[in-house]
Amino acid sequence: MKRKLISLVVSIFIIGSFFPAVNASASKSQLRMDTSRYIVTVTSQKDINNIKSSIPQAGVKVLNNGQAIVYSNQISKNTLNKGLSKIRGVKDVRSPVKMSIDGFSRRTASNSPRNLEWDISDVEADKAWSNIDQGETVKIAVVDTGVDYNNLLLKGKIDVDDGYNFITNTSNAMDDNGHGTGVTGIITTNSTLNGTGLLGIDGNLDVQIIPVKVLDSTGSGDSDIIAEGIQYAADKGADIINLSFGGKGSSPEIDSAIKYATSKGSFVVTAAGNDNADVKDYSPASNPDAFTVSALNMHNTKSYYSNYGYNVQGAAPGDNILSIELNNTYYFMTGTSMSTPIVSAVAAMVKSVNPALNSSQIDQILDESTDSIMTSGKNIYYGYGKINALKAVETAIKANNQ
Repeated sequence: MKRKLISLVVSIFIIGSFFPAVNASASKSQLRMDTSRYIVTVTSQKDINNIKSSIPQAGVKVLNNGQAIVYSNQISKNTLNKGLSKIRGVKDVRSPVKMSIDGFSRRTASNSPRNLEWDISDVEADKAWSNIDQGETVKIAVVDTGVDYNNLLLKGKIDVDDGYNFITNTSNAMDDNGHGTGVTGIITTNSTLNGTGLLGIDGNLDVQIIPVKVLDSTGSGDSDIIAEGIQYAADKGADIINLSFGGKGSSPEIDSAIKYATSKGSFVVTAAGNDNADVKDYSPASNPDAFTVSALNMHNTKSYYSNYGYNVQGAAPGDNILSIELNNTYYFMTGTSMSTPIVSAVAAMVKSVNPALNSSQIDQILDESTDSIMTSGKNIYYGYGKINALKAVETAIKANNQ
């Protein structure tokens, strides 16, 4: 991942001089997924004031890097658009981009024997656990369909107090789809290493999941709401942010949110997508500030459905990954949605070794510790190679001792 740190600092300073700090609570009582709204580009506080004075029925939710949501529960979207078109200084008036978990599949599993959790040994997570001397809790935000915090295997692992539902603007981030719960179960559960229940990639690591619901019961969401969720996760101190969804087209608001999150110290991991296409045409997979993950099958080659491309940073198992869903049931889940939390979990291991590591340093450690596939160095199908938890932890420990 190549980040231009100097330009990032400068851009944050410039934009920050125009707009107040991000505050997710500013729009909690009004902005919902069913609200009439547009995303606009503004250059100053004066532009925001002009919107408010010209369209008194509208509210403005400031995002980052000049992005803002103009919304209203009182007037139609068409009326709102007409009003915005008359305001000087407001640019790039556009509708949100649809995002979803399309291509992800699942089938019911009858039980949860650990010998079916092939992903754990495949990335050598089980070999890494004993090497970790953890000092601080690692916070992972699952920005998704929510999380079933009543699931027996997740009790004590979910930070319910910091969770939020951006679909309804309530504090209840309960999962009504199952996808976010499955993603969470791949990362962590409360099963012990000596027990019989499903284990996450992080084993008994002290991990807390922040559930951020930005996708509805169908697994779909809008880019502006998702951008709010990413910013919210960063503001809540998420060390890792997991984004197991995507959509075709660009999304400046999500790009800005990811840049904001990395500037706050969050390491952002995103799914490549499941259309066997180049990630350059997808968001957030094409974002250069995110760690984009492609999927591997059990033969250690690219899964037939997995997207690919220059922005793929690494690869992880994605086929028939055993996890949990609603009502304490077990499922085999397939898709880059499953590969992504595996990388998020390994990043959490790296962070637990050295809590001072920033997102760029975690990125570098993961790049350096992969198992090469097909070719040495980076390629469009596997990035730098398959994620290896043991090597990543060993690399982090070595860096910590230097």
